[in-house]
Amino acid sequence: MRQYLLPILLLIITRSVTVAQNYSALSIPTALQIDAHAVVRYQDTEFHVRNAGEAVTRVKGAVTILDEQGEVYATLAIPYSKFIKITDMEAELYDVNGQRVKRLKRSDIESYRTNSGNNTIDDSYVKAAVLKHTHYPYTVVYSYEYTTRNMMFYPIWKAYPYSLKGTSVQRSSFVVSMPAGLALRYREQNMPQPAVVSEKDGRKVYSWEVANLRPFETEPYAPNIELSLPMVYTGPTDFEVELYKGKLTTWKDVGTFYRELNKDRQTLPTTLATTIQDVTQGATTPHEKVEKIYEYLQLHTRYVSIQLGIGGWQSMRAEEVAAKGYGDCKGLTTYMGAMLQAAGIKSYPALVRAGEDEDEIRADFPSFQFNHVILCVPAAKDTLWIECTSQTNPLGYLGSFTSDRQVLLITEEGGKLVRTPTYQPSDNLQQRQARVKLSDNGEATVIMNTLYTGLQHDERAGVLHALGAEDQKKWILKRLSLPSVEIRNFELKESRKGMPVVEENLNLFVRNVCTRSGTRLFLTPNLLNQVRSTPAPNTDRKFDFEQPLHYTDEDSIQFELSEGYASEYLPQPVKIESGFGSYESSVIQSGNTITYVRRVVMKKGRYPAAEYSAWVDFLKKIAKADKNQVVLVKK
Repeated sequence: MRQYLLPILLLIITRSVTVAQNYSALSIPTALQIDAHAVVRYQDTEFHVRNAGEAVTRVKGAVTILDEQGEVYATLAIPYSKFIKITDMEAELYDVNGQRVKRLKRSDIESYRTNSGNNTIDDSYVKAAVLKHTHYPYTVVYSYEYTTRNMMFYPIWKAYPYSLKGTSVQRSSFVVSMPAGLALRYREQNMPQPAVVSEKDGRKVYSWEVANLRPFETEPYAPNIELSLPMVYTGPTDFEVELYKGKLTTWKDVGTFYRELNKDRQTLPTTLATTIQDVTQGATTPHEKVEKIYEYLQLHTRYVSIQLGIGGWQSMRAEEVAAKGYGDCKGLTTYMGAMLQAAGIKSYPALVRAGEDEDEIRADFPSFQFNHVILCVPAAKDTLWIECTSQTNPLGYLGSFTSDRQVLLITEEGGKLVRTPTYQPSDNLQQRQARVKLSDNGEATVIMNTLYTGLQHDERAGVLHALGAEDQKKWILKRLSLPSVEIRNFELKESRKGMPVVEENLNLFVRNVCTRSGTRLFLTPNLLNQVRSTPAPNTDRKFDFEQPLHYTDEDSIQFELSEGYASEYLPQPVKIESGFGSYESSVIQSGNTITYVRRVVMKKGRYPAAEYSAWVDFLKKIAKADKNQVVLVKK
């Protein structure tokens, strides 16, 4: 699915401006140059809505590039497609003194397809050019205009035009002009002043402006910086796209339009409807039927991203998917839903903003904020959520791509927000058992079995399905924290029933497991899962911080001592409790065997800046405990 949200990628294409404008870099206030790589001298954006089905966007501005790190602003790129027509674009380049060096020519502009690979079918393009000077600082002056006929999407305006670090803004404005009979919806975020609303020529005009913005700060482990920057989200109340009309004031409206756009697309070929009856024969419960149909989907289809025209939001028909053997997220979800319907099982598509690093949707601003669709099979106790684009996911498993977030369920009544499952620490488990046979020269053989479940299984499942045996071995070797290790044998295998599991079995030969000093050997029993680095302290923390994953790590390692050695010192048990999680470890000896046990539970969450020092302290205590050593002495 595609969103036409146009603050544009890296965009500055332009129109000539009057000679009277001062483009000398020497006139930039000193305060705006501190910690800056580029200064937006001005950027004026106007969104002029002609009617419910068409709008014109006009942008003009100038940016001074101070050094090499600011050169991203010299890369010009404007997307266009069936719905977006570029009607004007010009640019000029000025030197440090404000003297014009170059004017962009038509021959400098090239058009490219934006097709992202062999697995994508789309009709999107970009007009692009590069405007660079040989000496810093220099200024790019720009203006551009385009018409859009997909009014599902109104712009998101950013006070920092491209949300890039090292950018200051001298002045930036945003104006939305609405015709009589059409209302504007908007959501202001961290704006210094609210909108100024006026009327002109029978139209309602909304205006925002910011000035003298210094480069914004970032901090490690903070949420997406855009959540803290000044922005304005806009949206329609009534809109048109192609032959479709819709309202957009509530989430119910969003769902109603999506349902209308995709109705009457679940008809299956007669032969397939018969096949579904055969596939589900013998299944005694709805869950078993869903499982068999999902297996059929995975065996007989593949995912292709389709972004042709309104196809970014309108599904292929189920019979097309059946005939071609492929579809995008919408098409495959429609197809799966149609097969379930043939088996007498109700399901609903759910729109989701997918991606491990994606933020939550703005639940207080109903709009098309989604980029993916999954399928929901409701049940009184165990509702199933199905990722229809995956040929390897177990039934009902979403992974980090779509779990634990608000989605829009498309029902007969329209749309309603619900939440996908959250995987708890006990779901995302790393459970390791190892036996280490020590030699008196510090070498060891290691036999290790590790189970990875839930979100901790995802990466290894990807390796298992995508790489051959030799590349799997190389991948595992890079992730072992052991010194001078050799993999003698390895095995990866997967279980896809219930919570998915990847089992990893390793046979290793390791040198320098112990450090020798005279007649003593020093052994760090946590060979495999140490916290080796911790965040830097910051008592002046400004932003919240995030711990991105619930998980549990359990390690049990048995060390078989070499002949002639005994333990001289064993670390005391450690137990640490905090609001962020817990840690405990112990070392015990029985005869010639020393057993190290470690258990860590981490809690996903967004925490206030005031708790940052406590979080750093918690991690430091874990790192210290992980370094505890056993001392062995020669008898």
